[in-house]
Amino acid sequence: MEYCDLWTEQTQIFCKMVKQRRLLTSIAIFTALYMTAALGWWTYSLLQYNVAESKLQLELLENKKLLCNHKFQSDKFVKKHSNITENFSYIINTKDYNNLSLIANSCAKDYKMIAELNPRMVGSDSMVVKVRFSIPSAETAQIGRKLKNKQNAWLGEGITVGFITLIIIGLMYYYLEKIIRFNQQKTNFMMAVTHELKTPIAAAKLAIQTVIRNKNKENQDRILEISKQSIDRLSGMMERVLMATQFENRIPTKTEKWVAIHEIIGKAIDEGQFSVNETLKNSLVQSKDFLILCDEQMLKIVFINLFTNSIKYSDENCVNVSVSSFIRDGVFGVTVSDQGIGIPMDERGRIFEKFYRVGDERTRSRQGSGLGLYLVKQILQLHKASIDVSSNTPNGSKFNIVFNANDCRME
Repeated sequence: MEYCDLWTEQTQIFCKMVKQRRLLTSIAIFTALYMTAALGWWTYSLLQYNVAESKLQLELLENKKLLCNHKFQSDKFVKKHSNITENFSYIINTKDYNNLSLIANSCAKDYKMIAELNPRMVGSDSMVVKVRFSIPSAETAQIGRKLKNKQNAWLGEGITVGFITLIIIGLMYYYLEKIIRFNQQKTNFMMAVTHELKTPIAAAKLAIQTVIRNKNKENQDRILEISKQSIDRLSGMMERVLMATQFENRIPTKTEKWVAIHEIIGKAIDEGQFSVNETLKNSLVQSKDFLILCDEQMLKIVFINLFTNSIKYSDENCVNVSVSSFIRDGVFGVTVSDQGIGIPMDERGRIFEKFYRVGDERTRSRQGSGLGLYLVKQILQLHKASIDVSSNTPNGSKFNIVFNANDCRME
């Protein structure tokens, strides 16, 4: 009944988590589209503004050219010594050409224009001079270059800001999604711990009540043994929670001494809280033994958690766990392999995270706190050791532990 209630609670929390993720995804997509559209419009507006600014600069140059023409035509000498014909052509005496040229160049200089005079003789002492003022090509080319540079700059800034904005939105989404996932795992942990604590407490309480009420002394030893096992289970749970808290606060301490690795593994097998149906088969195979400088209790917890994990994800009455130590080319290590259901490839990178448990919240039937493999990783890191997981043959999982060579020696 308790497991049914736990499954119902996990299903409800899973549905809530799905809704939160959908809401978060919708907000992230909306924000990304809105920011992309806003930045796109902002960049487009700036590009249009630069085009309008360039057109305005060209119009100003045209106006300056008109002012230059007006000033030239308004000059007293030009009015007095020439007759204006169409297309800015002037009829002057030949001797007045130099003065006309000086006046045209002076006007062009004042307005930064170029004066072009095309004289044509129409008599022995008169000529027709066509005067034309033009905008220097360097000025128009400079305006074009400025426009192109500004467009490239604004376009580059728009793309860069948009790219950075999308990265920030992506990181925020990842961070918030990670918080939601962590909260989900923490909630699962609290529910699992609650149900895990209820079972041994209820069993111990029932056993003690039976001893008190039952006058049959023959069954008291068996009942007290059940109570002891339940209390040991409860104590183990509290020990894991306490150790996880110590690692989280970075205050774990270890008492190091030289111990044979086979001795630690043997104690883990003997002291592991396994039921009759969970007896490890093929447990410790013949392999090379070595001494390791370590905290014996911590390393024992490592192997107990690995064995418990193998039991949890193996078929009933089929727990075949092989443990072997090895020394190869100066590398000291231990391999723990089982023939259980194995760990999916996409979940192997996360099984050492705190509160993480393999499987879907709606379909998971195996109970646990999600702290076992987390403690394994933390304890081994404290001992400067590493662990990785791979597939076993023909099925199951294989955990390979490699210790720090400086902390190991031959027996």
